[in-house]
Parts: sequence; C-alpha cells; structure tokens
Amino acid sequence: MKKALRTAYCSLLTAYFLLLTVNCLAADSVITFYSIPTPVSFSVSITTDTNGTVWFAQLNTNKIASLNTETSVFKEYSIPTAKSYPTDIVSDAKGIIWFAQQDANQIARFDPKTSNFQEYESPTPQSQPSRLAIDKTGGIWFTEFFGNKIGRLLPSTGKFKEYSIPTPMSQPIGITVDNKRIVWFVESQGNKLGRLNPSNGEIKEFPIPFPFCVPNEIALDKKGNIWISARKDRKLLMFNPASSKFKDFTLPGKGVPEGISVDENNNIWYADKRGSKVGRLNPDTGEFLEFNIGIANGQPFDITIGQKNSVLFTELVDNKIGKINASLLSKRQQDTSTLSISLDGQQKDLLKQGH
Repeated sequence: MKKALRTAYCSLLTAYFLLLTVNCLAADSVITFYSIPTPVSFSVSITTDTNGTVWFAQLNTNKIASLNTETSVFKEYSIPTAKSYPTDIVSDAKGIIWFAQQDANQIARFDPKTSNFQEYESPTPQSQPSRLAIDKTGGIWFTEFFGNKIGRLLPSTGKFKEYSIPTPMSQPIGITVDNKRIVWFVESQGNKLGRLNPSNGEIKEFPIPFPFCVPNEIALDKKGNIWISARKDRKLLMFNPASSKFKDFTLPGKGVPEGISVDENNNIWYADKRGSKVGRLNPDTGEFLEFNIGIANGQPFDITIGQKNSVLFTELVDNKIGKINASLLSKRQQDTSTLSISLDGQQKDLLKQGH
C-alpha cells in the first residue's frame, strides 16, 4: 500500500513540475516588451486606434504617447495643462484620441494628424473625471469620481450633460456603452453596477452580491454580458442584463484584477498587478490561463486588445508596454498541448505529507 501511495505521489509531483515548465515556456515565447522612453512614466491606461497604433496615458509625466509595435517607435506628447493627471484614454472611430484629466477636471481631445489638443472643462468643479467610453454616435461618456455623476460630452457642440447617481458618494469609476447606447458603470464605494438609459435619464442600480468587493473596471463581451473586476474579492464578475444575475469567477492564487478587456473570441483578459501576471478566462469553461510576465515585482496595470487579437498591457515597475501575440500563443498551445492536473482529497493530502 505504501509503495502504491509513494508511486502515486511521485507521478503527481513529476506532473506538477512539468506543468510549471510548460507554463513558463509559454509565457516566455509569446510576450514582447517595449521600453517607454520617459522614465517612471507610470502609464496607467492603454488603448489602440483604428490603424492599430497603441496609445497610453502617462500619469507621472503628464503626457500621452503612441507606440507602433511593428517599428517599436514611440511618440510622446506633452499635455497643455500642467499636472492634469491623465487617468484614461480611448480612441474614437475617426482615430481621434480622447482622455480624462482627473486633476484638471477636463476631458481632452488629441488629433494625431495635427498634434493639436483641445480641452473641455467638466461643468461640476473638482468632479475628477476618471474613465471614458464612446457610444456609436461619437458621444464621450465619463464617470465623475468625486462629482458622483455620469457625464456626456458631445464633440460636435462641445456641450456637456450630466446625470446624478442615486447613491450618495458612490465613487463611479469603470464605464462602458452597449450596442443599444445603454451606459453601464461601476460604483467602487457604492458596491453597485449602474445602468443609465440616455433616452430618459433613468439610472437603475444593481447591488453587487459581494460586500465591499471594490469593483473597479468594466467591459462588455460579445454576448452583451457586463464584466467587472472585483479587487478585494479577487474575482471577475459577470452580469447578465437579461436575467439581472451575477456570476463570479475567482482568480487562481492571490491575484488582484485591475484592467480587463474582451478579445474577439470572447475571452476575458485581465492585468494582475499584485501577482505580476496577465491572465485569460474562458467564460464558457471557467478555465483560467495565466502568464507570469517575467519582470521581478512587475506590475501589469491596464490591458486592451489590439490588431490580430494581440493583447497589450502597461507595466509600471519597469516602465514598459507588453504585447502578447495571440497567434504564437495558439501555436504554443498546439505544440505543447494543454496539461492540467486535478487532485482529489487523498492526492492533495499526499502532496502535503510528502510520503
């Protein structure tokens, strides 16, 4: 009996170390890094434009910047308003770059063709515009973290409209707009998901069933589901608008999700700042795939999907932009095949006992 248990233990241990080796090889082969020219830029937000150019906001240096991943060429642009604290960046259908200036209380427009900036003052003083989303008509939606409102800027007129959130001091942060022009946002302090119908101005709130989970970012998948990163509970939350029900997926290990994005295959990607990883969730199977980014104490922060289903993310410690090549990832998975280990209670005890 002891011999059989010892044999089982050795087999499990061998498989375990093989799994670690396969995971490390996969991560090393598919991640490319690009060093940001300005040191300690603290690049917290990232997006791509219609041409596939990568854009990101530099919090510390008061700049926005672009990266051509084909040529590895960066371009940096100083923001006119000093100490504006750019917290989010998006690109519209015409390739115009929009970004939130939290401390300047502004929404800003940048034209890459002319390098011209235009800044728009938010109507509510010290509202702290935090995150942005663009609807299909080109309207710019944003959360007011301290203003406790959802704002909209019409680029054609330069005029704003604001909607007060029912929950006081809710501290709205992540925001997105669905195909029906319904605006969705998360309340980091209110611990709720909000739904705004622009046609009548009505806001409906859905309490998140995990108390004080610190909801942060938000994304919309191909099926119309809303995804939320819950930092304290280390979860990805899915909300189905049709049923008004939440479903949770707990990250492996002790990861904390920051930025999230959805790829063309409906996989949910997230940046795990605390775990120094980038991860992917398959919502249909509930399976996670994580990559250690290979930087000591690295801090991946925001994440987006680029051309050819590539995954791009900002890294704070080494001041880099990372790129995961999805085509290489698929090839690596085919070459190595997926190795998974499922341990029952007795097998887990064997590993703990070491005999």
